[in-house]
Amino acid sequence: MSFQSRYANLNHAQKKAVDTIDGPVMVIAGPGTGKTELLSVRAANILQKTDTLPENILCLTFTESGQAAMRERLVSIIGKDAYKVAIHTFHSFGSEIINQNREYFYRNALFQPADDLKQYEILRSIFEELPYSNPLSSMMNGEYTHIADAQKSISELKRGSALTSDELLAVIEQSEASLDSFERILRPILSERIGKTTGDKLRDALIAMREHSQALEHLHQVVPLATIIVESLEAALEDTIAIHPTKPLSAWKSTWFERDSTKELVFKDRKRLTKLKALAFVYYEYLNRMEKEGLFDYDDMIMQVVHAVETQIDLKLNLQEKYLYIMVDEFQDTNLAQLRILHNLTDNPVNEGNPNILVVGDDDQAVYGFQGADVSNILNFSDMYPSRQLIVLTENYRSGAAILQAARTVITQGTDRLETRLPEIDKQLTAQTAEPASAILWNAPSGDAERHEIAQRIATDIQQGADPSSIAVLARRHSDIQSLLPFFRQAGVPIRYEREESVLDAAPIKALIQVARVVTHLSQGNHDEVEQLLPEMLAHPAWQLSAKAIWRLSLDAYTNRQTWMEVMATTPEFTAIHNWLIERAQEVSTTALEPMIDSLIGRSQDESEVSPLFEYYFAPDKLAEQPDAYLDCLNALRAIRARLREYRPGASLTLPAFVEFVDLHERLGVGITASHYSLASDVAAVQLLTAHKSKGLEFETVYVYNSVDSVWGHSARSFSRSISYPANLPLAPAGNTADERLRLFYVAMTRAKRQLIISYSERSDANKVTLPADFLLATNLTTTTAPEPEKVDEIAIAELAWYQPFVEPTQDLKTLLAPQLEKFKLSATSLNSFLDVTRGGPQHFLLNNILHFPKSKPAAAAYGTAIHWTLQQAHLHVASTGQQKPLEDTLYDFEVAMGRERLAPQDLQRYLQQGSEHLPVFLSSNALPMTPTQKAEVGFNYQDVRVEEARLTGSLDMIDIDKKEKTIIVTDYKTGRPATAWDKGDEHTKMKLHTYRQQLLFYKILAENSSEYHNFTVTKGCLAFIEPTKAGETSVLELEFSNLSEELERTRRLIEAVWRHIITLDLPDTSHYTQDLKGVLAFEQDLIDGIV
Repeated sequence: MSFQSRYANLNHAQKKAVDTIDGPVMVIAGPGTGKTELLSVRAANILQKTDTLPENILCLTFTESGQAAMRERLVSIIGKDAYKVAIHTFHSFGSEIINQNREYFYRNALFQPADDLKQYEILRSIFEELPYSNPLSSMMNGEYTHIADAQKSISELKRGSALTSDELLAVIEQSEASLDSFERILRPILSERIGKTTGDKLRDALIAMREHSQALEHLHQVVPLATIIVESLEAALEDTIAIHPTKPLSAWKSTWFERDSTKELVFKDRKRLTKLKALAFVYYEYLNRMEKEGLFDYDDMIMQVVHAVETQIDLKLNLQEKYLYIMVDEFQDTNLAQLRILHNLTDNPVNEGNPNILVVGDDDQAVYGFQGADVSNILNFSDMYPSRQLIVLTENYRSGAAILQAARTVITQGTDRLETRLPEIDKQLTAQTAEPASAILWNAPSGDAERHEIAQRIATDIQQGADPSSIAVLARRHSDIQSLLPFFRQAGVPIRYEREESVLDAAPIKALIQVARVVTHLSQGNHDEVEQLLPEMLAHPAWQLSAKAIWRLSLDAYTNRQTWMEVMATTPEFTAIHNWLIERAQEVSTTALEPMIDSLIGRSQDESEVSPLFEYYFAPDKLAEQPDAYLDCLNALRAIRARLREYRPGASLTLPAFVEFVDLHERLGVGITASHYSLASDVAAVQLLTAHKSKGLEFETVYVYNSVDSVWGHSARSFSRSISYPANLPLAPAGNTADERLRLFYVAMTRAKRQLIISYSERSDANKVTLPADFLLATNLTTTTAPEPEKVDEIAIAELAWYQPFVEPTQDLKTLLAPQLEKFKLSATSLNSFLDVTRGGPQHFLLNNILHFPKSKPAAAAYGTAIHWTLQQAHLHVASTGQQKPLEDTLYDFEVAMGRERLAPQDLQRYLQQGSEHLPVFLSSNALPMTPTQKAEVGFNYQDVRVEEARLTGSLDMIDIDKKEKTIIVTDYKTGRPATAWDKGDEHTKMKLHTYRQQLLFYKILAENSSEYHNFTVTKGCLAFIEPTKAGETSVLELEFSNLSEELERTRRLIEAVWRHIITLDLPDTSHYTQDLKGVLAFEQDLIDGIV
């Protein structure tokens, strides 16, 4: 549909927002009011009405699904140019800023990620140095009682506010000064009983309080605590006129004040600020020690971006000049850190306080407080931009009138809403559909009866023709959703549900841990421990030992007064296992951890394996017969190996470190989780979602399950935290207030289009009486009672309740892999993996690029990683300083990088020597001089590159940019044997060069189709070999693209053909192709011609 047609279909308010393209605009968009369409059409309008380029428009969304929806909508309006518009989540935008401007983040280039355990260790070392008088120093059972909350608070401060410890301290000191002033003013008034004259006295006091508040600066975009206190008192005084002369003041006093140990009236925030000030010191020390150890954590990324933009003026100006129009979706869910980014993008003096920023949000749908989201951002937008245009969308295109009325009755029970703060706003939604809709409330006698009734009703609806994917069941907690799974299984209802599972409890990981403990204790001579562990290890079905054989082993050991290992050595049935355990134990001190794990799993290629774990969990027939179980096991193995690679960075780990790693996680209660999808989004299935996850979605029928007061209402249990925040730092986890839960319920209700069923049970699973959520009492919904189940049903319900944690439907591999394929992007590496029939072709691709079967990195690959990283640092040094990096510093970087790879000592020594010999030759050859115009490690993951339907990604080792001529030269560094010509060498070399050539062609297509470089032409590709030739020279192979149009078109067609096979999981059998370059070329041509 054309832009004109889309524009014509907009309502009056939407058109106003689309037409108002200059200056600040705030759009209040209730659920179902067409905000995605508005944002997309507005972007198209900007491109039509101005000379703005697509890449000069920045659209920020809160979720990846919102990002995809906006991109898809924009493509349908403006075509391929939509891929050039910068549509990001805040996280991907931060990553892209770092990726495209690495020279500004050069100082952090040497840092390594710290896992949860390392963060805990650093925090504990700080706590051990705290004086006894410090409010955070208390202990219980040998553990610091505040350490866990301190770790959470530091994460929240970084992620939610981007405040450094010094900035936090400045905010605290400003707040304490305000409390000092306000307590002097208010104590004489509030120390007396609240009466009829109290209001007048407080109105007089407000004069001085307002003067104090208005004189304060917003430090680092944080609203002064004084401002919040003043506004809340003003609201309470207004309520004395509208509601009751004294009750609102009593409530206000109760909310803000308490008595201290001397019975003096003080602000409750006093205690919070005292602990937060103590935390500021811990926070400072934590940042300092992390920096000294060269470590960072996940939350540092957004903090680095905020501070780089605030301190590097040229970076800030470049971003301001690049992004001329900014649109922000779900603005109510932005946090302070994200607001700081927006402020820095829009505070250019040339804007004269009127930047071209449009925000779309709804305070009633603010549900992401657990990520530091601050609903006051939307409430205060008018203060930030006084000239803003305000537009309210109230025409709802999703839900029927009955659903909107019920939802309205719920949400208007909330406090501090925009609708009450700004009298000119009316957010009453009007249904634009004439189709009938219903909203009902029904109860069941018990939780099991409620679950049974939901499953049976949905099964009946599906049998009568309802589309399963048009139905959703929403709940507040994952545990509620999990309790429903067996009931849907028993009813034969297909479901889609994303869950997280504990990796340490996964069957293959538990088996691996058992073997690792036995081998570790054997290596340390702890034979008593081995004796205790062996029975459980050998009883695992993977070893295929009969109970009788294990009993006989135990009896022989007891009778002969021998250990189990001694008996196993002479018992034929156990000899191979015994010898294998001894051999592994002997290797513990000399074998790096990852190869040892390969061996314990039975995945090592260097020996005849005895371990049966790989065959038991990961044999090819397991993938074919039980793909769901296979993928669960694989996800667990992948997750734990990924965490191990972050554990104790820089240290050379062996098997005892793995056992220590597991023990620490168990002792500290630190989980390792892996996500699991039960069905793909394009499969017809009922959606089971938490209310948070349902944001932005819509369904014909919605069930809101377990809507009891103890889950949703005022009696819901709040999270207890030993460290909390003052009112001007809303960083605490979501769900801690009745208002937050009410808004979340409102979001759940407004997902429904035609039918809303709110259910609850009269008794909990513990057989305690339950009540519906308190806010439902005012809805006057039609209430129905679910019928008592028949006796047979009761028995079935009891059985289901017993085994519900173990139930998971079996699905085929294509269905299970669909979620991964939905997000898959094709890189040059994955393309060549698919095409290389000499290494298994598509089947090898499936194992390594889709299933991502974890394995230890070969020493040669680890060397390649270290070389690439070292050269990246050298390029960044040139870009940051304009000077070449001294050779001794580069060699030091290389040693650091090699130390991170955790190689066996002999491999480490070999490759250290190799790199120390090759790098000086390469860097001094001047064959490829480093210049400030070059960028190293340029990633395209967030560029949304498309070639027809194919999504492409990749990371280029180095690009040399000529901004004047709009040209790029791409360079790929190679650490293998050097080649001197494209057409010379043996069969192996020719195969390798064919892959390299295709890689360079892929990079040209990738860069020229990206949003960042689509205006550039990639004129040449280079292969730079680090290893010198036999003559001691550096070889650089060049590929001029100007005369390769046919080859480029062939590569493009090959990309499209491979993409079609991957996305449909159509993996051709390549066994009949010859295992050489001719076979690869034949397979490629057959793909292009559509023969396979």
